[in-house]
Formats: sequence, structure tokens, C-alpha cells
Amino acid sequence: MKENEIRKSGRFRNHISIILEQTGAVIAAAFVLVVTQLFQSIDELTESDLSFITSKGFLILLGVIALLAVSLTGQVIVWAKTYISIEENAIVIEKGSVNKKKNTIGIRNISNINLEQNLIEMLFGTCKVKLDTNSRSTADSTDVKIVLKKPDALWFQQEVTRKMEEAAGRIPMTGADFRVSDGVSEVSDKIDGATVKSSYAGETLTGAYSAGREPEDYDVRARIADILQHGFFSISIFSVVIFLLVIVGTVMSVAEVIGRAGLMASLAGSAAGIVVAAFIILPTLWDTVKDFVRYYDFRAKRLDDKIYIKYGFFKKVEYTIPVDKIQALKIRQSFLARIGHRYMAEIVNVGMGDDKEEQHSFLVLYCTEEKLGERLSLLLPEFASCVEQRVDRLPASVWAAWTIPTVVYILVVVGSALMCNELVGSKYRLYIWIVSVILILFLLIGMILKYRTAGVGADERYLKIAGGYFARQYLSVQYRNIQYAEFSQNFIARACGIKKGEIHLLASSANTAHTIPYFSGDKDEIVKRKMLLR
Repeated sequence: MKENEIRKSGRFRNHISIILEQTGAVIAAAFVLVVTQLFQSIDELTESDLSFITSKGFLILLGVIALLAVSLTGQVIVWAKTYISIEENAIVIEKGSVNKKKNTIGIRNISNINLEQNLIEMLFGTCKVKLDTNSRSTADSTDVKIVLKKPDALWFQQEVTRKMEEAAGRIPMTGADFRVSDGVSEVSDKIDGATVKSSYAGETLTGAYSAGREPEDYDVRARIADILQHGFFSISIFSVVIFLLVIVGTVMSVAEVIGRAGLMASLAGSAAGIVVAAFIILPTLWDTVKDFVRYYDFRAKRLDDKIYIKYGFFKKVEYTIPVDKIQALKIRQSFLARIGHRYMAEIVNVGMGDDKEEQHSFLVLYCTEEKLGERLSLLLPEFASCVEQRVDRLPASVWAAWTIPTVVYILVVVGSALMCNELVGSKYRLYIWIVSVILILFLLIGMILKYRTAGVGADERYLKIAGGYFARQYLSVQYRNIQYAEFSQNFIARACGIKKGEIHLLASSANTAHTIPYFSGDKDEIVKRKMLLR
């Protein structure tokens, strides 16, 4: 459906390619199963008496094809009976014909409207529009996902953004007009009686709408060297260790199998071992190298009260983030980044961070502390000064406060070891106690690492929390964004004059609660006082 037809009809459907996206994994699995069964039944298929029709493999194929046909038919019916429309103050999604359901989302409740394009969508020339709302009840799932042709997706994003601006009272617009022609988009709006036009073309960041203006360049744009640097410092040491161990184990297993008698058995065993290892290695390898390609052509721009972010190679994403929805800033350091003194920044905001791929809402890729401050000054000056904010390390008396949970943990481990000894006998006694000692050592090492990493800072503007073990993470939050805070202390901590706490933000469940490690002084009173001044 063309863009002008969508505007005239008022109601429109998702692009039909959404059916392939939703059933792609099922189709791929069915295809593999069909091919496997065909190869297994190749002898029956070559028989001239058609005896293969009664074979078990053929019946399985028919069952798979029938289930796939039913699944696709159901998806087509759902697609055909789902309509989306933009009304004056809401987006309405209607589903079904007999049992009709209508989902109405108020324009005022929309926190983000972003674009995403994966490989399938690039092939079909479509684009996914993702809407998030301020609601805590839907904080762990994107509220609306709509697949449209790219020009239609741009119009939809532009139209909804314009209505969001109007609902917020930022622009007194009426009769906005949006056209797409030969890859060039033009917006024409009436502002205070005057007509304002803006246009852009090709791969320029689209959907950005702020009083009729469009970002022409970017405050931050990553070069290949920046992407490689970010990928290197994002590498997980644990993923690398697992990757190397699996490779070594595979090589040793294959060498052992080949050394046995029987060439065919050796080859079959080696092939099976390699296939199993590949299923373990490939996810680990991807986890190691994904950040080298995920943030390809990373760009970010601050324009008025919004931040525009665009990046991607296999999956292209475009985020439009209202600054007033940002609840906190995260500054991260991996283990390698701590060694290399590099930092990266993420944002915590209402609506985003719900889908798995949005768990890390990147703002600044890995760079030096000086460059981090410079880029935050351009993109998010509201949080720029928190980079240099001092964080007080854990007080030495924290070791006394940790005594009770440590003793409980050791007693549980020892008790479990004694119970296992009684159940399995003396044969495995040595291994049980070795495991118990390792578990206790892990606890002690973790306590030492936490003592050297964690800390709290509280000044007139931000509460800053540091945490981690091998890696380190800082969370900076403005007091007015804290929904509520609670502080506690056991009797040993009370005697030592230290406290710990927890703050809660309006965000997805992964970013809602944040622990404040033990601190001394009156930081809890600062937090309480500043929260009341919002």
C-alpha cells in the first residue's frame, strides 16, 4: 500500500512480509526436517512401485507440511484481520472479526518511536516501527511493532512524532504534510501561521521531528578505528576462555577418535564431535565479535530535547530518544577496558531496554575519559559533569558487616558437603571437599573484588553508584528521577555506623532496582532531601 493510500484510507495493515518474519524459524526447521527425511528415504523414493507412500518417513513429511500449512494459514488470517490507524490523540490497533479486540494507545503515553531494519526487511524494502510507552506494566516488552514499507514507516514515525510534539505543547502545529518521492522526503508544517518546510534524502536519519527541523549532521560519528576499539574492549574474558577450551577439547577428542581402529567409524565420530563443538563455539564466537559489527557506522546527534542515534550492519536501527525520558546514565568498563582506561556510556530511559536487543542502549562507544566527557557534553550535557564526580570506596568496616552472610554461606557449603558424603559414600569424598573449598574461595575472591570496585558518591546534582567485580559499572542518576529509596543495616553495620540501600527508577525490570553498596556518612539524608526537592 502506497503512502498516499495509507493516508487516505486511515486504516492500514502491516506489510505482508511480517508473516515470513514471524514464521521464518518454523519454516527453516521444517525445511531441515523435510530434507533430512528425504535423504533418509531416498531408497524408497526410487522404487517404481510407489511403496514409499506408506513409509514412516513419508507420513512424517506429510504431517510436518500439514502443520506448517495450518500455521501459515493462521498467520495470514491474523494479518488480514489486523488494522492500524492514527486518530487524533491515539493509535488504534484492531484485531479479529468475530472476537474483535481493540488496543488504544494514547499519544501522550508514548515514550519512544524507533525504527529497525533486519536482513529480511532490507530484502523486502520494509522497516519495523517500534513504539514504547511510559507504562510500568508493559516495561518488559515493546508495546507495538509495526512492519511497513520504508517510506510508509517514515511517514508513520513522522506523523506520530508530530502528534507527540503537539500533545506536549511544544509546537502549535496544524495540517502537517509529509511526502516521499524518489527517495526524498519533505515535511511541510504550519507553525504560528507560517509554512515551514524541511527535506532530506537517502540514508539521512529519518523520522526525526523537532519543530519541523531535521538533523543534517551528527555530533558523534564513529570511524572504523572507533568500532574496532569498541569491539576489542567489549570482549568478554569468560567468552574467550570458553572458546579456547572448547577448541582444545574438540581437537583432543578428534585426535583420540582418529587414533582408534576403523577409518569410517573414526571419520563419523570426528564429524559428530566437530558438529557438536560448532554449536558451542559459534555462539561463543559471535558473543566475542558481535560488537565489531553491531555498531557499524554509529552516529549520534543532539537536537533540542531529543537524541538521535543510528547504527547497524546486519540490523539497522534508528532511535529517537526524548531527553526528558532519560532516567539515568550508565558508564561501563569491561575487564579489558579497566586495564586500558576506556569507558563507554549507556542510557536508562522509560520504554527502552525492554526487548533483549535493547538491553544496552548505547550512547557513547568505548573511548578515553576525556573523550567521554566531550561527547557527553555534546549529546547529554545534563549528565556530563558526573564523569568526574568522586566515588567514595567502601569503608573498611564493611568486612565486619559482611561477617554474618559469609558465615551463613560457609555453613551451608560445609553442611551440603557433609550431606553429600553420607549419600555417595567415601569414594567421592575428596572431590566433594575440593568443590566445597573452591566455592568458599570464589566467595572470598568475590568479596575482595567487590571491595576494590564498589562505592557511592552523592553531591548536589547526582547520586553515583559503582559496582562490579572484574568489570565495573557506574550509575549516575538525578535525584528527581528516583521513584523511591530504602536504606537498611544489620546490627553489626549499625555498630560500625554504615548503611546500604536500594533505589528504584521508572524503567524496565532489568533497570528498575539498583543496589547502593555500604557507605558511611549522611549520603542517605542527602538522597532523601534532594528527592523531596523535585
